[in-house]
Amino acid sequence: MVDYSKLAEKAKANQDASNLLFRTARDLDADPIVFFQRVTALIGEEMDKANEELRKRGVGAIARNHLPGFKGAIFLAFGTGLLCKVELEVQKGRSLIAAAIIGPPNGYEISRKEYLIGPAPAGFQRKHDAAPGLPVVGAPPEQIAEEVVAGILIGRFY
Repeated sequence: MVDYSKLAEKAKANQDASNLLFRTARDLDADPIVFFQRVTALIGEEMDKANEELRKRGVGAIARNHLPGFKGAIFLAFGTGLLCKVELEVQKGRSLIAAAIIGPPNGYEISRKEYLIGPAPAGFQRKHDAAPGLPVVGAPPEQIAEEVVAGILIGRFY
């Protein structure tokens, strides 16, 4: 005789374990640090594409400066005049990636753009398909990377 009560308990335990793994993976995707790491990697790829075109035209390349002590930030320099700081700002309930272009003549901020990131609210419909599995409000990482690299080339964000 089959004891369906025990089998149902085992099935429920398997289903709960599967749901836990799914929620953990989903929450990891929405983690601002993981999202920022993805943006950082894509900025490197966009930088390589831009530098290839800049070299063809005999223009100086974009360089990434590694500054110790700035764990949640990356710095891009274009020539000797422009510096772009891309920084993750983690706040309770809402996080953002802030990109600021700093330049001459006085070293002040010329342009700034902020990208809100975080878990999508219930019923949220994405307006783009760049990262369909990523439950994040705001721009996808690919768009952020493109805008940062383009912004430093023209000296401002739109």
